[in-house]
Amino acid sequence: MRRTIAIAILVWLPLSGALADVYRSVDAQGHVQYSDTPSPGAEVIRMNNGRVPIRSAPVASAKPTSLAQSGDQVHQQLEQEAAARSVRNDVAQTRADQCKKATDAYNGSVQARRIYKTGPNGEHEFLTDDEADKQRLTYKLQMDSACQGQ
Repeated sequence: MRRTIAIAILVWLPLSGALADVYRSVDAQGHVQYSDTPSPGAEVIRMNNGRVPIRSAPVASAKPTSLAQSGDQVHQQLEQEAAARSVRNDVAQTRADQCKKATDAYNGSVQARRIYKTGPNGEHEFLTDDEADKQRLTYKLQMDSACQGQ
């Protein structure tokens, strides 16, 4: 009895590998390869339960790309990332300039004893204390808005 069980195990053991999933892939040179482990571009052609899938989905990209195509894609991606960094830097610099301008206007209004506005003929029209306080408040709000997040 033990001998029969041992023989059955020894016969069944090599067949257990046949129960694994089988993947089909094509390498860059066009060679077809079969494996029990998935790889980029591989598709399942046999499942471990013995059923063959009607239509199997690729594991990653099903279309192999040449090395030159990959290099071009990487180069384009690097260019896009560099352009995005440049835009972010330009926007940050513009916001910093706007913040500095608004801060200078506010600080100037706070430090000034009197605030004036220029009339139509270029003459200085001094603001009343209430008008000056309103102008300072306006500068403060502009500064807070321009410097938000910095």
